[in-house]
Amino acid sequence: MFKNANKPLMVVAIAILAVLSILMAAFPDQSATLIADIYNFMTQELAGFFLVLGVLAFAATLFVVFTKYGDIKLGGADAKPHYSTFTWVAMVLCSALAAGILILGATEWMYYVQTPPFGIEPYTLDSYHYASAYGMFHWGFSAWSFYLIPALAIGYMYWNKKVGSIRISDSCLGVLDKNKPSHKAAMWVIDGVVALCYVGSLLTTIALGTPVMAELISALIGIPNSFNLQIGVIVLFCLFIILSVSRTIAKGMAVISDFNVKLAIAFLLLMLITGPTFFILNNFVMAIGTNIQDFWRMSFYTDSIAQTGFIQGWTVFYWSWYVGLTLLTGVWNARVSYGRSFREVAIVNGFWAPLACWVSFGILGNYGMGLELNKGIMLSETLSTSGQNGAILEMLRTLPLPTVSIIVFVVLIFFNLATTVTASGTSLAMLTSQGLKEEEEPNKWYKVFWSFLFLVIPVSILILEKNVPGLNVLNTIKSMTTVVAMPVIPVLVVLLWSFFKVLRKDIINGDILKAVPQNKHRKWFIND
Repeated sequence: MFKNANKPLMVVAIAILAVLSILMAAFPDQSATLIADIYNFMTQELAGFFLVLGVLAFAATLFVVFTKYGDIKLGGADAKPHYSTFTWVAMVLCSALAAGILILGATEWMYYVQTPPFGIEPYTLDSYHYASAYGMFHWGFSAWSFYLIPALAIGYMYWNKKVGSIRISDSCLGVLDKNKPSHKAAMWVIDGVVALCYVGSLLTTIALGTPVMAELISALIGIPNSFNLQIGVIVLFCLFIILSVSRTIAKGMAVISDFNVKLAIAFLLLMLITGPTFFILNNFVMAIGTNIQDFWRMSFYTDSIAQTGFIQGWTVFYWSWYVGLTLLTGVWNARVSYGRSFREVAIVNGFWAPLACWVSFGILGNYGMGLELNKGIMLSETLSTSGQNGAILEMLRTLPLPTVSIIVFVVLIFFNLATTVTASGTSLAMLTSQGLKEEEEPNKWYKVFWSFLFLVIPVSILILEKNVPGLNVLNTIKSMTTVVAMPVIPVLVVLLWSFFKVLRKDIINGDILKAVPQNKHRKWFIND
């Protein structure tokens, strides 16, 4: 099981996770207060910083798509992809979407109607107008662009420069020297930070998904949604993860991702056809227009004067969440994107993935909004009284064959979580391994081991919810996700510095031509 494991790094990561989980369980009130204080400082004082990062990430995506740098191929000019295009895109999408796209796609507009951006009055026409569009912005171009450059950097160092492992520290060898004690220590810090932030960044998707599954299962079988039921859902989830992670990527993640995407498409089509079809389509088109018209306003709006808290509670949270996931998603994208050009990876991350999110938000969100505006089913009020779990349940009960619809939604959440944990467990197993061959995967039980650890903090969150009366769980999850993203930023700086330095050297000495198809060589002899 631990044949290729980097045992010292593994022990450090586990120790940090154990300490955090024990402290949260032993001191729930103090933990919740400390997390909230740090979160408030980051979102209030650093809002502009995170917003600028989002704009820069999107600009980087456009640069890769429309310049000669998009011609560079991971693995070399003659490299052939390991997976079909559909399977590859499905794995990229499912590694990062998780259950959030379903849960927040259905409920996010409800929060925005109650607390709109730009100082708009709640429950007005403008509040519904922006409620439909803002979720699409938060899961749109800038959001997915965060993942691109780290993925290209890791992939280029791993597949093209043959650094020997997919660990982030090895991808930083362009500026770090293993033979220097201070640099070696920095590499240990980098890998330790990465392991910690992986677990923290996954908190949002897992801690959001398991309570919703428990709520829906509770309604299906007629028992209370108790703490024990939620723990039981996590246990069942663990058993499935063993089956998924213990297989190879091609037989595990690829199969689940294909099935998950196809089932999601079928479910969304059902909602579109049986719901207020024309309202959904018309409002979707209008939301696209709002995103185009107000993209720069939403991208730079810090809310520093009105201080309504909307940007801090949503946009800054989302951007910090994506920052925390960049390295994890980057490793996964790099691992499955062999034989793909920089441009292909950029198009999938910068355009196809946002489009998939827009369609999901457009159908899920506008279906519920149509119920509220046209049929008087006030889902946003249900959100206030019964939480997002209750709001989702009420929405699903309006579909034809509600029992079947609820079951399908549970299955979708389950498989979305499974694909995320599978990708993350595999990525973290790779990052804490040593001596793996280029296309070799870690021991299957080592992948299972890490995947189980991803479920420790969500259990701690459930304990916090149980022991701290009146705790706002969503805010606590958002706070923890934002806090653990901060250590990722200096690691990203070192990674990108290394990547640009290596890439520049390869361009100067001509090695870049090994990664560019021959019919594209001419571009690299002009103005260089």
